[in-house]
Amino acid sequence: MTAAEGSAPQARSGLLALPRLGARGWMIAGAALVAASAMLPVFLNSVMTSRGLDLQDLHAERDALRAEMRELEADVARLTSIERVGRRAREIGLLPGARPIYVTIEEAGPAPPNVPAEYLPEPPEPRSGSAPRAARHGTEAMPPPN
Repeated sequence: MTAAEGSAPQARSGLLALPRLGARGWMIAGAALVAASAMLPVFLNSVMTSRGLDLQDLHAERDALRAEMRELEADVARLTSIERVGRRAREIGLLPGARPIYVTIEEAGPAPPNVPAEYLPEPPEPRSGSAPRAARHGTEAMPPPN
C-alpha cells in the first residue's frame, strides 16, 4: 500500500455511499441545511416581490399605450371627418364636379360563386318608390357614349 492510498478517505460501498464526516461534520452539514431551508422563503418572497413590481410596471405601460391608442383614434376620427375633408379640399382648390358622368356596363358580370346559399350575403332590400340617385340630386344621367 502506498502513502496516497492510505490517506484517501474510506467510502462505504452500497446503495447509498455517504462519506464519513464524523459528528462534527454532520452537525455542520445539518446547520447548513437548516440555514438554507430558512433562507428559501426569504429568497422566494424577494423574487415574488420583484416579479410583482415588474408586473405593475407592465400594467402601467399597457395602460399608457391604450390611452395613446385612444388619442390616436380620436385624431384619426377628427382628421377624416367629412367637414374637415371638405374644408381642406376647398382650401387647396378642389371643387365639386359640375356634371357627374355615369357609366353603364352592358356586359354581364362574373358567374355567381359555387357556394352554398347559407354562406352567401343576403341581397339588399329593393327600394320602393325612390327615384334614381341622379334624379334625386337634380342632375341627369348622361347616356353612354356610342
